[in-house]
Amino acid sequence: MLAVCIPVYNQKVERLVGDLIAQSQHLQEEVSIIIIDDASSEEFQEQYNNLRDSATIIQLEINIGRSKIRNAFLQHTSAEYLLFLDCDAEIVRPDFISKYIDFISLNRPKLLFGASIYQKESPRIYYRLRWRYGSMKESKSFEDRVNKEKFTLKTNNFVVCRKTLEAYPFNEMIKGYGHEDTLFGFELERNGISISHIDNPVLNAHLDSNTQFLNKTDEALKNLFHVWQLSEENEQLLDRLKILKTYFKYEHSLFIRIALSILRRPLRFFLEIGFANLILFNIYRLAYLFMLRSAQRSELQL
Repeated sequence: MLAVCIPVYNQKVERLVGDLIAQSQHLQEEVSIIIIDDASSEEFQEQYNNLRDSATIIQLEINIGRSKIRNAFLQHTSAEYLLFLDCDAEIVRPDFISKYIDFISLNRPKLLFGASIYQKESPRIYYRLRWRYGSMKESKSFEDRVNKEKFTLKTNNFVVCRKTLEAYPFNEMIKGYGHEDTLFGFELERNGISISHIDNPVLNAHLDSNTQFLNKTDEALKNLFHVWQLSEENEQLLDRLKILKTYFKYEHSLFIRIALSILRRPLRFFLEIGFANLILFNIYRLAYLFMLRSAQRSELQL
């Protein structure tokens, strides 16, 4: 009935798999666990020697990216529903699996989102930016998600019906990190697939350092223009991409362009050393978009 799908890259997953097995082994419904490792470093490959008896393990030799790897799970299971978990997720509810199964059995959803949460305690200063952004922007309560008219799907902890994923797979033209989930969720909604919600979160157990998070932010911003183009510059999608909408609002302002070009490096410095201010973070993102667009235009002129 349910396949738990875990794409892995350079992350230990023994605890996660162990918790899933403990919750699944006494259930009447069939639950399988599938891991696809996206060419992780050798130090992370050894863990699979202890997991082969309890999970299906596929180890890729070449990294295929976040979109393609999620589509690839369809090749390794015949389950009617697929539960996607990020490899750094931590199970916090003792009835996590059974709660999903009960909801699926009763409602037969096409798309179901369980959400994620972050630790309540503030981490060390060099990890604070990712924690603050996740806690304030990504971690939404069940009530907030249900009542929000425009909701952007995140790929950590969601269930999708097999037929839905087959009909509307992740867009494999999106390479690198970031926004594959934005386009996936938008395409589903555009085709009449609504998101059901359940109060069944996982904990985002791994926090990137400030520098790591900013590097990933840069990668995601590079994908942002690509996602916008793949959507055929859909105005409804733009309403959800607030940072891109802000860019288009000010892209012809010479003053804004010059100011942000001056501020970008100092902003990054302060964010890296622990000034986890989300207003500064958004200004940095906007500055990076201006820098990217300027570089793209320069390349076109060559």
